[in-house]
Amino acid sequence: MSFRADLHTHSTASDGTLRPSEVVHLARQLGIGALALTDHDTTEGVPEALQAGREVGVEVIAGIEINSEGKHGDAHILGYWVDPSEPQLQEQLLAIRDARVGRARGMLKKLAAMGMPLEWERIMAMAGDAASIARPHIARAMVEAGYVATTQEAFDKYISNDGPAYVNRLRMTMSEAMGYIHDAGGLAVMAHPAESKLAHLIPQLVEAGLDGIEVYYPKHTPEQQAELLDIAAKYHLVTTGGSDFHTLDDPSHGQLGCVDVPLDVVERLWSRRMTR
Repeated sequence: MSFRADLHTHSTASDGTLRPSEVVHLARQLGIGALALTDHDTTEGVPEALQAGREVGVEVIAGIEINSEGKHGDAHILGYWVDPSEPQLQEQLLAIRDARVGRARGMLKKLAAMGMPLEWERIMAMAGDAASIARPHIARAMVEAGYVATTQEAFDKYISNDGPAYVNRLRMTMSEAMGYIHDAGGLAVMAHPAESKLAHLIPQLVEAGLDGIEVYYPKHTPEQQAELLDIAAKYHLVTTGGSDFHTLDDPSHGQLGCVDVPLDVVERLWSRRMTR
């Protein structure tokens, strides 16, 4: 019996490179008992992941990661047990994904001005069947074109939040993102608050209905984890964790199951959901 969970993963429905079913099958091979598929701004991969989970005996949680951007900067909210059929959620996600197209084109324009032209058709090919175009697609195209050696270099030098080719997302506050998740029956959890340097916003998000914070994360140091555990206890928040898996052999994100997340985290999340 597995005693591990991974509650932060991505697939080809957004900017990952494995299909949702492949992520679930890999989880089974690694002894992961519960997995949340949390693709960026889309639930398109959830049905396939749920079916694969039933087939191989992995508990799959219907999830999402909504990328918000406001005066606070770039922040991500994870949603767990969201209803993919909720119309308001899907309407807003469609607006976000449409805005991502213009954002990606804006980044390509900036890169071209710096002497690194990329074909839009190649970005679309990199995205494949993804419902959501994201920066990793651009980063992979930059590697392919020889402009950078790794996707991490692409982020570090050009397309990170403070990079010269960065373009803002559709503006949405974290409270708004949480509201869409709650309206779809889900729990709202702040993703990697220490890594994003936004942990100071947790108290005000608690007032807006925050359910939990991601404590166990590849880029969180033991000291940061300890601090986040204290914050979670103070505000009665559920603690979660995950790898932020995108693809195999990816130096920018964690590998599936690389973070030690106890399986009882899922039980605590479920209990929170039952008492909302």
